Amino acid sequence: MSEPHKRPISIPVTWVSATALALLLLLLSAAGDDARLALRLDPSTLPQQWWRLLTAHFVHLGWHHTLLNVAGVLLCCALTPDVFDRRAAWRIVGLALGISLGLWGLSPDALPYVGLSGVLYGLFVLGLAPKALRRDPWAGVSLALITGWMLWQWWAGALPAEERLIGGRVISIAHLYGYGLAVAALLAMAALKHGRSMGDQRS
Repeated sequence: MSEPHKRPISIPVTWVSATALALLLLLLSAAGDDARLALRLDPSTLPQQWWRLLTAHFVHLGWHHTLLNVAGVLLCCALTPDVFDRRAAWRIVGLALGISLGLWGLSPDALPYVGLSGVLYGLFVLGLAPKALRRDPWAGVSLALITGWMLWQWWAGALPAEERLIGGRVISIAHLYGYGLAVAALLAMAALKHGRSMGDQRS
C-alpha cells in the first residue's frame, strides 16, 4: 500500500519577509561596531555616501537594541501581516529614506542615527490604521497603545532604563517621522482611491 500523499508545508510570504528582515538585523549586528560605523546616518558623510540614508536603519547600537527591534518586526507581522506582503521592501525603503531625510534636514541634533524603530512605527500604522477604521477592536487598541507610547516618549522623553538597555539615546523624533509618513501615505492613497471612484462615476 502506498503512503498517503503529504502536502508540502506552505509558509506565508509575509513571514518569509519578516524573518528575512529580522535575520538581516541580526547579521549586521553580528558584524559589530565596524558595520555600524560604516552604515549609520552620519552628517559628515552626506550627501556623498547617500546610501547611509537607507542602511542606517538596519544597524543598531548593540545586541539589546537589535533584539528589541527584531521582536518589533515579529510582533508587527503577527498583528498586521499585510505590511510584509510582496511590496514590503518598497514600504520599508520608502519609510527609511523619508525618516532619514527628515532627520538630516530637520533634526540634525539627532544625528548620528541607527535603528529600525522609526520604520517599525510606520509599518504598524500602515497595517493597523486601515483595520482600525474598519472597526477591528484589536487593531484599534493596538494602534492606540502604539500612538500613546510614541507621543509619551516624544513629549516626556525616553525612560533612563530604556536608554541604558539599548546603550544610547532614544531618538523619539524618528518615531514621529515614521508615524507621520505612514499617515501621509494612507491619506494620499485614500485621496487617490476617492479620485478614481469619482472619475468612474462621471464616466
